[in-house]
Amino acid sequence: MTTVYLHVGMPKCASSALQSFLHRNDKLHRSEGLLYPTTCRENSGYFSHRPLHQLEPADVPAAVERIAQEAEDADCNRILLSSEEFVNSLWDRQITGSIIAALNDKFGVGNVRILMLFRNPFPFVESVYAQYLKGGMFRIPDAAFMKSPDNDIVGLVQNFRDQNGFDFFSYSAFIERIRLQAPENPFDLLSTERSDWGGEDVLDVLCRKLGISRGDPAVSANERYSEAALFLLHHSRRAFGFQRTKKRRDIVSKLFPGKTRRFSKLLHVHGALFDRIAESVLRDRDYFRAMTNEPSTGLFSIPQSYLDQRDMDDQLTVPKWWLRLIDQVITSDEMNIGLARELKAEMRRKVVEAREARRDGKPQ
Repeated sequence: MTTVYLHVGMPKCASSALQSFLHRNDKLHRSEGLLYPTTCRENSGYFSHRPLHQLEPADVPAAVERIAQEAEDADCNRILLSSEEFVNSLWDRQITGSIIAALNDKFGVGNVRILMLFRNPFPFVESVYAQYLKGGMFRIPDAAFMKSPDNDIVGLVQNFRDQNGFDFFSYSAFIERIRLQAPENPFDLLSTERSDWGGEDVLDVLCRKLGISRGDPAVSANERYSEAALFLLHHSRRAFGFQRTKKRRDIVSKLFPGKTRRFSKLLHVHGALFDRIAESVLRDRDYFRAMTNEPSTGLFSIPQSYLDQRDMDDQLTVPKWWLRLIDQVITSDEMNIGLARELKAEMRRKVVEAREARRDGKPQ
């Protein structure tokens, strides 16, 4: 009997790490009976099964047959498919339901398990907004949202709610929408918080549950942008749009690295949004306790750091010359990181000279 684990996200909840881990250890895990199919799998990036979502519903059963044949040829009795698009495509396509139905028909409803990973909602919300600024998220409309006056983290949360009728940090709401596509399938709902697993990484937890070895522990992960870089991406997207910003976002990130967190109301949870998330945490905690016996104390805690920043003042200061720098980086026909760093150094030098001139009372 073959068991299929259909990992559907959530986005920003260790999906990229899981996918790159399974890709790196493909040969080892096949020898242990777990198949991470090459059928309908990306051959670059994070090696997810996003191509499944590019199929027309009528073509899905044939793809599932190819996956089943790959498992048989590899002598694997467990299959894991992984893509955040199982969640993301809920908003504009019906393909997720078609894929689940085809898997159920081939392997049996009780053998197709829906796997969902979740992180604490407070950092999750901030990560979603950061990802939106870097490359888009949850099909939030780009031009219309960025042109609106409410295009900060609070505005993104409200935009999603207005469009979809619930908050994206309400995990129970997401689960119930997946359950509409898989009403009889078993669900595995796991926290990614180390505190829920005695300090263990969720990949180690999954290895035990899937009956596989850790193997090569190296995994890929999305690059973390500094608050300054995210603020400047926000400025660029408002001024020049997503496509132009996307071409130079890596340069912006390298120009403004930083590991020290600097609080910004544009980017971080605060005020009434904090209260909304805290209320949702309590509802979801009760929902999870009714749905699963897996540990979730850390998942549904209110971190002290977020309680501290609820009424915090902005700490992030962005000089005007940074904005002028980014304008040139984004709009220049010829730009690379070397030229951008030279430009930054030159602009900084002029700012310092002007400041010293003012201090010394010299004409500028």
